[in-house]
Amino acid sequence: MEGFDRFVERDKERKRQQKAEHKEITLREYLKLVEEDPAIAQLSPARIYEIIMDAGIVQHPESERVDGVEVSYRLFDEELFGIRKTIYEIARHFAIGASRGSTSKQILILIGPPASGKSSIVDIFKKALIRYNKHPLFKIKGCRKHEEPLHLLPRYARDQAALQKDECPEYPGCVGTHIHLGIKIEGDLCPICRSLLSEYRDSETGEVRWWDIPVETFTFSAQARRGIGSFEPSDDKSSSIDTLTGKENVGITSNPKYGYDHPQAYILSGEIPAAERGICEGREILACQPDLLQVFFSVAQEKELKIAGSNFPHISVDTMVIGHTNLTVFKAFSGNKTYEGLHDRFYIIDVPYPLRVDDEVRVYRKLIERESDFKKLRKCHIAPGALEIAAIFAVATRLVKSSVVDLMTKIKVYNGDLALTDLESKDKQPIDIRQLREEGQNISDRAKREGMFGVSSRAILAALNNALAEQADKNGCLTPLRTIKALREVFNHRMGISSEEIERFKTLLSVGEGGSVMQEYKEYVVKNVNRAFLHAYRGLAKELFWQYIREIELYCLLHQKYARSQTLNIPRDELTGKPKEPDMKLVRSIEQHAGVSETEALVYRGEILVRKGADPTFGPDTYLPLMSNIEKKLLTECKEMLMVVLDADKPKSEEGKKRSNEMWEAFEESGHCPECARESIEKAREFIKR
Repeated sequence: MEGFDRFVERDKERKRQQKAEHKEITLREYLKLVEEDPAIAQLSPARIYEIIMDAGIVQHPESERVDGVEVSYRLFDEELFGIRKTIYEIARHFAIGASRGSTSKQILILIGPPASGKSSIVDIFKKALIRYNKHPLFKIKGCRKHEEPLHLLPRYARDQAALQKDECPEYPGCVGTHIHLGIKIEGDLCPICRSLLSEYRDSETGEVRWWDIPVETFTFSAQARRGIGSFEPSDDKSSSIDTLTGKENVGITSNPKYGYDHPQAYILSGEIPAAERGICEGREILACQPDLLQVFFSVAQEKELKIAGSNFPHISVDTMVIGHTNLTVFKAFSGNKTYEGLHDRFYIIDVPYPLRVDDEVRVYRKLIERESDFKKLRKCHIAPGALEIAAIFAVATRLVKSSVVDLMTKIKVYNGDLALTDLESKDKQPIDIRQLREEGQNISDRAKREGMFGVSSRAILAALNNALAEQADKNGCLTPLRTIKALREVFNHRMGISSEEIERFKTLLSVGEGGSVMQEYKEYVVKNVNRAFLHAYRGLAKELFWQYIREIELYCLLHQKYARSQTLNIPRDELTGKPKEPDMKLVRSIEQHAGVSETEALVYRGEILVRKGADPTFGPDTYLPLMSNIEKKLLTECKEMLMVVLDADKPKSEEGKKRSNEMWEAFEESGHCPECARESIEKAREFIKR
């Protein structure tokens, strides 16, 4: 219990520190603080944009600009993957809101398929607000809606407050007589805070000592409903409006002494007052009745709230409304002619599923490690390629058929020319990724655009968790083949998927189907085993790489036509002194594995040398196409030995045993356990023999 006692003492100290940090000052003192740091009184859009920018941004080179977006935001980078464009558009929306632009007066709506990350985006904002401590936050003491203290300033002083000192036409003569903060004050006092003025009114002179009204610090809290609100429509329309705005205080209104004009006749207990100075989340917001939407529109456009049935004037609101909904509800709402007048009140941002295998794998790793019982699942080894094969399947279900390339090629192009196996281009023209993306997005029906349909990461995770739990009980391994099996079975336990969709998904996973996930798995296994076998030949492969480069440099030197100098520095044989001739037999033996004919060879060699000259990191580890062709050459020459190593029934010579041991070592170095390495070897033997 000694450790527990120390924990209790630390908690007490934390509470004492929080209490010490709480400040209660007068409005006069608050004005001095705001004069020194105007950001203390910034509006909610500016505060949220400040949070986004303070977390940091990452500038991406042109080659890494997914969807043409050149920056990503660190606030989201560790939580959300594959939706960089979405995050960029959200950040731009808050930037416009911070500058009080017109589009910020529209309600931000996140649209996407189930489990695409809509709620997660809002949760990130909520957590960021709860952690916010860059500038202190003050409210009028006792106000339920955390009122901005500047609302206490007399209205005639607001024009003065909006100016900097040097902007005032009376400066410097205005010093001491004007209040200059450089802040445009929006909004007005709520009924309860307005009643405070009478408490500070001098009964004899009628003077209101507004400068003495106390203000206090506060922090954002979702549980305490301070600056963070969340609304979800219910079936009962009237109670939903009460939940959104507030409710009648019957104890006051039924008392003849007070009545409906009393400041406390209605309690500002709704989600919008609770969200003052922060954000209000609207879950499935398009499922709301028009009456409720009108409340949101007033909040977004006029920054005002009307308590239905009350005698209160419109109440000022400072909050950002972030709604989200699924595609089915959005389609019904946008297609309903009754709501045409409401359609232009929304600012729509798509939240699609990831379309890059690497991003999808990052989603799985995050969900498995953070949200699953990973301590138990850690007993199960996750084989290289297991999560990747699941991600390839998931991405394949989200893509539109292309007129340019097949499905698996498209997946590899989106992923940066590599998924599980290398992209084979051969005689094809270079693939324009922008053309592919436009082809997948230029569809009028939002629900049919790439990333807006298909299998969710949540469904894939269900399959992975089932397989992981099963293998964890055995201290086993989640191999790519077991992943495929789990994916085939998961749809028997999911709702909302049509039989046609299930058939399409299973076809993608079928054995022997060209262009399928299973075909990609076959290629991966064979290449994986080949590379493990060639591990011992790695030094030789690198040596052949540079030898090929030297030979084609010599060939191009000897065959110059237009750039020939007066003298050529041709390498000579050390023994004979004669000019060296390039080893064209070696050159052609490598080029044939690239599918390059004699007539294409000169262009092919020139392109490689151009790449070498342009890339300072050029070498066997960076220029994989050439290295892959060299590996193919070595495999062709060593195929007989490879078959001996793979065949468990054949007796092995000393050389065969040595190569077998080296292959197992290579598997271990690449993260394989004995179980997944054995599966790869067995399946490779099966696939190679066919």
